[in-house]
Amino acid sequence: MKHSLTIAILSALGTCYAAAAAAENTGNRYGYPVLYHSEISSARAWLEVSQDRRNEQEAGDHDDDEHGRKKPVILDVRRIEEYVAGHPVGAYSIPFPHVTGSPSEANDQTDYIGYDISVDPEVGFLLDQSAKDGTLPIQNFVDYVESLFPDKDQPLYILCATGHRSVQAANALAKYGNYTNVRNIWEGYNGQPKYAYTGATPTQPLVALDLNNDGVVNGDDRDGWAFYQGLPTETKLQKNKLYRPLLSLYPVKAKPGHKSKRDADD
Repeated sequence: MKHSLTIAILSALGTCYAAAAAAENTGNRYGYPVLYHSEISSARAWLEVSQDRRNEQEAGDHDDDEHGRKKPVILDVRRIEEYVAGHPVGAYSIPFPHVTGSPSEANDQTDYIGYDISVDPEVGFLLDQSAKDGTLPIQNFVDYVESLFPDKDQPLYILCATGHRSVQAANALAKYGNYTNVRNIWEGYNGQPKYAYTGATPTQPLVALDLNNDGVVNGDDRDGWAFYQGLPTETKLQKNKLYRPLLSLYPVKAKPGHKSKRDADD
């Protein structure tokens, strides 16, 4: 049992390292094409969004800041249950592509987490994919974002768990929505492990780091928004930030949660 677990862990670490290597050429962790504006770190995204939140409180609710720039917003594209368990303060919930539940098992027409990429490999999902399997078609996703943010220059910062779905959502908004200022939050909400380096290259075999210095290397030692970054999160649900077509799937009548620096994992 322990031997099998060790093999599984090493396999996962190798996959993460391969993804990191792909990022050297694409900018994102999973080797996807980049149709959107650029990457942005979790810390930078929060710095820009929180600064605008403070300006809003001081000067009232306006679409632009004092310099005439559009206020950035965070779109959390994780599944509804992931968002409910904890999300960046003030983030909008627009689940894509999976609204709830888990991806279907991969086959020869899907990538490794079950997304059909047979029609549009740049975005990663079938344009006419039916919502009956728990997925949100690309055009439905883009149309909904347009209903909230019709300005094509609106800064949209896209977040998922590790930077996979967010890349594809960002590509969809750039390609089918013609948004010009979409940025992928590189680390994601949970993030991935960080590894020790020898000089300019990762130590071999890979050595995952104890980021929170608790003496144990485990799932808490990831580089995402809610873990190593330690950025503000909340479980409070605001109706104006939820995906309205499926509002009934959110526990909106539940007692609001408190803000914290880390919420429940995926």
